Amino acid sequence: MARAAAKRRPPARRPDPKRRHKDPGGQRYEDTLFFNRLRTHAKWVFVLLIIAFGLGFVLFGVGSSNLGGLSDIFNGIRGGGSGNPSVNKPLKATQKNPKDAQAWNDLASAYDLSGDYVSAIPAWVKFTGLRPKDVDGLTRLATDYEQQFASQQQAAQIAQSQSQTSQPTNFGPPSTSPLGRALGSLSDPIDSTSSSSSTQQLSDALQASQATANLLVGVYQRLGKLQPAEPGNQIQLAQAAESAGQIDVAIAAYKRFLKIAPDDANAPQAKARIKALEKQQG
Repeated sequence: MARAAAKRRPPARRPDPKRRHKDPGGQRYEDTLFFNRLRTHAKWVFVLLIIAFGLGFVLFGVGSSNLGGLSDIFNGIRGGGSGNPSVNKPLKATQKNPKDAQAWNDLASAYDLSGDYVSAIPAWVKFTGLRPKDVDGLTRLATDYEQQFASQQQAAQIAQSQSQTSQPTNFGPPSTSPLGRALGSLSDPIDSTSSSSSTQQLSDALQASQATANLLVGVYQRLGKLQPAEPGNQIQLAQAAESAGQIDVAIAAYKRFLKIAPDDANAPQAKARIKALEKQQG
């Protein structure tokens, strides 16, 4: 009978490997695996990235040629462009009261901060006119003049290079031959116009740099009077005077420099320049 009962008992089920198990808390076993959990949470990461890209596209103009939105605001805060609030405020102050020296100082500083030394120079000139003994203002004016002079010198070099390349070449028959004499009597209007334009550009650039050098000499002379024991002003004055062609001023400035700082590292160069300039005078 026991054997018969054993035959009637249903066989025990084997665990199905494909069945998904749950832990005591009711969570599926597969969901507790690391990569499955990572894949589940990664979906939200992708969603957040899509949202962030959309906001960046709308606010910052990412992927478009029109850089608007918040980027314009940030550019204004950094001081870029003529619409910079840091320029507009002192500009209005100078228009309201042209004798407000601090407003001119703020305006010139704002232009310098945005890299617009061309607009900063007139503001510094106005400020130093109202505050003629302000060393910092004169120093910053001299710095902007030096930048302008360097830019003008570069323009002169470019114009000189263009002028040289526009000169007519010697390609063709000998000038002593009948054909060469005939061609030599003719002028190319295109070459003539190009050469004339390059020469005029070179002349304009040299005149502009000469004018800036003269203005720079005046600023360093004022600084030399305010700081007579400062050797740097004298060496800068001498170099500016050389650029302006004021040989007498350059020699005197070099000599004052040597008197103030005879042991300076630039003393040998100053002595050599004095000899060269005196020889040039003679």
